[in-house]
Amino acid sequence: SSPVLTMTASEILRIAATVAVVQAICDILSRRFVYSQEPYKRACAAFERATNKRDKIVAAAKSSVDGRPKKGVSTNQEKNAKKIQRAEDDCSESAAEVARRHTQPGFFSSLVFIILYRILSTEHSGKVIAVLPFQPWGLIRRMSMRGINIDTDALELPSAAAGIVTKVSHHSQACSFAFVYILCTLSVKFLINKLIGAHPPKGADGGMGTILDAPKSQRMLKNLGVDTEELKEARKAF
Repeated sequence: SSPVLTMTASEILRIAATVAVVQAICDILSRRFVYSQEPYKRACAAFERATNKRDKIVAAAKSSVDGRPKKGVSTNQEKNAKKIQRAEDDCSESAAEVARRHTQPGFFSSLVFIILYRILSTEHSGKVIAVLPFQPWGLIRRMSMRGINIDTDALELPSAAAGIVTKVSHHSQACSFAFVYILCTLSVKFLINKLIGAHPPKGADGGMGTILDAPKSQRMLKNLGVDTEELKEARKAF
């Protein structure tokens, strides 16, 4: 049997508002219990010091090379290269520490939204939430029709405005709750996080990539038999 469209524009807005409120709560709690605490502040301060130290060493190395005779340039470059590499390693480790402080709130936020999805999907199971103005294809169709079953090739579905019936050319234009929820998490959730969420400083904002680039992580991966260069190339591809 064909599902009945019982949801209105106000219901769709309610889903978007729910996503926004939950994300705002997650961001506020993260600020309160993680980002305003001393461990996180110390990690950010250590990263800032390491970055400043690296920049000073790089600037000093460049000026010292420019001011020396050509005969002593090679030896001086080797010394400077070692100093720069140590400073880069310290900076990478500090950046990884800041990034690790962001992984736990991110994990719990993802868990909360999985639970929210389960709750809302149970409430709206089998309902056609909207009618798409086009026929989706492939993966998009599987997402947009997730949780609903329509057997007819042409179906009359009422629109959000009462008393108006929209003739659709194909049943695949029916849109389920899951598709709207995904769109909300990609738009509303992202926007709220950008507005009120706490974000790592520049240089430590690469997420898991920042953690993997740290020297300790690189050594651990090599000990596990992972080709770190191939891993970097694979990450660049995505």
